[in-house]
Amino acid sequence: MGLSGFVTTSLVICAARSTVLAGTERTSVAGRSERAVPTVEIFTPALTSKCLEGEGFIQVVEMNVTNMDSSKYLTASHGLTVRVDSNSLDTVIPGVVKRLAPRQSQLVQVGVKNRSGVPAGTQCNAAVVASAGQSESRATANVTGVCGIGNYEASVASLRHHTSPDWFNNAKYGIFIHWGVYSVPAYADTAAGFTAEWYWFWSHYPAKSKMYEHHEKTYGRNFNYDDFISNFTVAAFDPKEWVNLIADAGAQYFVPTTKHHDGFALFNFSSSISRRSSIHYGPKTDIIGKLMAAAKQYQPSLRRGTYFSMPEWYNPASAKYSWDPWRNGYVAFPGGPPKNPYSNQVVPYTGYVEIKDFITDIQLPQMRQLAYEYDTDLMWCDPGGPNNATIFASEWLNWARDHGRQVTFNNRCGGSSGLAGDFDTPEGKTNNEIVARKWESCQTLDPHSWGYNYWTPDGAIHTGEWIVTSLVDIVSKNGNFLLNIGPKHDGSIPDIMQKNLRDAGQWIKAHGESIFGTRYWNTTAGTGSLRYTTTTNAFYIHYIGTPPSTINIVDPVPYLPGDTVTVVGGSKNGSSVPVNWNGIGTLKLNLSSDIISADKYVWTFKIGYSAQ
Repeated sequence: MGLSGFVTTSLVICAARSTVLAGTERTSVAGRSERAVPTVEIFTPALTSKCLEGEGFIQVVEMNVTNMDSSKYLTASHGLTVRVDSNSLDTVIPGVVKRLAPRQSQLVQVGVKNRSGVPAGTQCNAAVVASAGQSESRATANVTGVCGIGNYEASVASLRHHTSPDWFNNAKYGIFIHWGVYSVPAYADTAAGFTAEWYWFWSHYPAKSKMYEHHEKTYGRNFNYDDFISNFTVAAFDPKEWVNLIADAGAQYFVPTTKHHDGFALFNFSSSISRRSSIHYGPKTDIIGKLMAAAKQYQPSLRRGTYFSMPEWYNPASAKYSWDPWRNGYVAFPGGPPKNPYSNQVVPYTGYVEIKDFITDIQLPQMRQLAYEYDTDLMWCDPGGPNNATIFASEWLNWARDHGRQVTFNNRCGGSSGLAGDFDTPEGKTNNEIVARKWESCQTLDPHSWGYNYWTPDGAIHTGEWIVTSLVDIVSKNGNFLLNIGPKHDGSIPDIMQKNLRDAGQWIKAHGESIFGTRYWNTTAGTGSLRYTTTTNAFYIHYIGTPPSTINIVDPVPYLPGDTVTVVGGSKNGSSVPVNWNGIGTLKLNLSSDIISADKYVWTFKIGYSAQ
């Protein structure tokens, strides 16, 4: 079986560091008749850090294959395959291109293995070759990089070549969970734009936030933030119900908050560095451990991530690492010790253990604990700041390789070090256009807060329709969607959040083939109500909102007569859709009233490529 455009499974990590040779030499596959192969060229070939599951390590080589012809289509009948020729590598799984409209390109993947006697991590040269059938027509492009699985070093230069693995690229949709001591007061000054998980910080600034006034009136001046810990009971926390809800929502991974900026951790680690955790105070239990165990037992297909706050607001050991990313008069991470905001007197930092250095003695050991003892697939750092992330990431990636796994980390782990991570994380927003570098939009079901906010009415919670339309839009632009929920202090998830997640999940599961494992169409994400996703064998058209009886598509979708056009999802799933087509950019879908009434939120149609 050939690979083209995407990989469906990916469990082994490779440490390939690749560059494209300047002035890459190319020759072209040239068409000589109407049925001849159109002119094709190969652009941006790269030996990637990704591998495929298989016998031994199968490294992925990626490139863009472009149909340079202005009028001819490339189809499956041309038999175009892509391989890698090298003295150091053997092609194990060739790439296949089944459809390229004129002037369009596709990401293609080829699986390779080091030849016998070529050590992992060898710097090598290769030629990527696209060939059509038995003819001599071909396109080539040279590439150099690291062949096989070498070691990452603790440097930005080394780690920048790691990219998001294909399990993450394919997963598309995850659930974010903000839950901690801040879920007890559960209050946010939303009019000022503040969120509940920042309750402790903003209660120090009466001129900026009503949280100061709210805390005084509700709890009194002598009630310190850490006094909330005893009320963080988690009495209704059921990890099985949580992971089943995530699966019902249609999500493929989840990312719980293991420690937020208040420094109160929900996982276990050595008490010689800190006792500020749910192990020693509050519920006195390993919350993250129970959640991960439930996922493995009841929903083993879910990928498991971990959110981790790099700094702590008021840890006494972090004073020398005071960090001010805002530069607006409010130092976001001032360091400790904490003070009562009304008396300005120093108060205890519950569970604090005196150590020499915050980064080396708390931050780095806690990250290692999550990586190795909690088996995380994804390290979701926040928000950056001083760190030893290059040490952590290099160790973790090398460990993952040795254990046959692929893992990933976001752009916030590096902070000021310049470590870009595997993907970007726009917060509370999306991108308006396609972004080629992998990204993940993190947004929250409560539009006013990440942590649970008691004052948000049910009617303000985002609906199932909003979830679905957001997901389709984000995926069409090469993004993942990480959607946040905020459980209550006792571990119960608000009914309205459960209802809306499951409502969206019904649509997502019914239309999963058009979302999961797809890639964006690099011609355009779509215009107006239209969005697009692609696979090797099909092209998906998404119409956001109730469609008209005729959908006129002026975008140059790669349809040809002989292709099948069918409904995806809804009660008319698999039904044929009549079309009119007079050349590229003129496709019309003719919808019956039965098809229009058969679905909700987003209507999806599949162009199945013919073999001709």
